[in-house]
Amino acid sequence: MKKVSIILAVLLVIAIAVSAAGCGKTEGNSLTGTWEYLDKETGISAKYVLKDDGTGTYTMNTTGEDVTYELKYEAKEGHLLVTYVNNEIFSEDDVFDSEYSFKDAKTLIIKDSFGEELTFVKK
Repeated sequence: MKKVSIILAVLLVIAIAVSAAGCGKTEGNSLTGTWEYLDKETGISAKYVLKDDGTGTYTMNTTGEDVTYELKYEAKEGHLLVTYVNNEIFSEDDVFDSEYSFKDAKTLIIKDSFGEELTFVKK
């Protein structure tokens, strides 16, 4: 009986270690990839392309024409902190802070500055 208890304890420790290893991804790495949003009623679309190095692009289309911005980003405690670079509209001192969460591995929910939740799908 003692051997069974020891084996179960070892298996429990292994299971916990494997679970912890899966949680070891940084927030920045979990956000990397291409994320797309589409409002079917209005036709408004947006796309984040986020790279491992903390850079990327944000493309939006509200008028039938794509507008793309280069960006730097950081993920910190459920907040996506974005700074747009190399453009005439936003200064690199402007940091846009959006809350985010994952519905699942392919669904990212971003709460915009108006408190509206936008659903982005990983492509």
